[in-house]
Amino acid sequence: MRSQRFLFVAILACFLVTIKSTPLSDISDSNESTSVDEKTQKRPDDDSEFDGFPFREDDDSLQDSSREMSVQDHNWDVLIFTQQWPVTTCYHWREENPDQECSLPQKKEFWTIHGIWPTKLHQMGPNFCNNSANFDPDKLNPIEDRLETFWPDLKGMDSTEWLWKHEWQKHGTCAMLVEELDNELKYFEQGLTWREEYIMSRILDASDIHPDSNNTVAAINNAIVKALGKNPSIHCLYDGKHGISYLSEIRICFSKSLELIDCDGIKQGDAVPVGVPGGTIITNCHIGSLVHYPSLVPPLQRKSHWKLPLVNVYKLLQFLMWFTL
Repeated sequence: MRSQRFLFVAILACFLVTIKSTPLSDISDSNESTSVDEKTQKRPDDDSEFDGFPFREDDDSLQDSSREMSVQDHNWDVLIFTQQWPVTTCYHWREENPDQECSLPQKKEFWTIHGIWPTKLHQMGPNFCNNSANFDPDKLNPIEDRLETFWPDLKGMDSTEWLWKHEWQKHGTCAMLVEELDNELKYFEQGLTWREEYIMSRILDASDIHPDSNNTVAAINNAIVKALGKNPSIHCLYDGKHGISYLSEIRICFSKSLELIDCDGIKQGDAVPVGVPGGTIITNCHIGSLVHYPSLVPPLQRKSHWKLPLVNVYKLLQFLMWFTL
């Protein structure tokens, strides 16, 4: 009888040695100076810990339906000029796919262009307005160096031409309705002009908002309104695993005559006008929480499986042997 008990305990111990527990997080080192990446990313409707906007295009979530809608009506009301904070972009992509790499700009506090998006008020799109206006990278040769600096694909140089092609086909072909943007070179050159005129890091810095700080959405909005005199649209990504909202994109709006206007009335994903004392803020950020403006890509949360330590198995075995005697 005693030998049977001992055999049972031995089998139990072997089982405990091999059993795996749930993954634990381990912090790895991160380096700001080199690169980060773009995506094989999930869309926001996927089962992701991140809530907010997809990075490749906010309105890409409409997929083919947006293309079908744009065929019916190519008119639009405003141009949305979007700048993105690369650190947040790269963090999101890396959390979605740890094997991806992402190229951060060499300069610190450097916002990059995401796009210029012709948009109907209170609607999404239009998109893909002229299939005959093919993308020709040679037309961008006069400004290619500046585009690589200010309008890069964070996935790296190898994919930058893909980004420009995508932006032109989806949005540039709709912007062609106005003479100032009616060809490929004009469209991208206008983006560079706005990027050099509206330097978001300086606008925020003037109100003492710097990378590696936490600020309210109201403070960020007030900084932009103070500098520009117009209402922007402020976008965050929410990291549900750690309960942190990260500043992701800032969008400012222009009329068809390329004059800066309020972004009131634009519809972009889950951003909504939120009433606050003194006015309204257009945002998808958590209005009652601080927003983190990161200076570094947060360390990767690596998942590792672990086994029950052998010393604990030995102690458990001793106890069971004593208990069954």
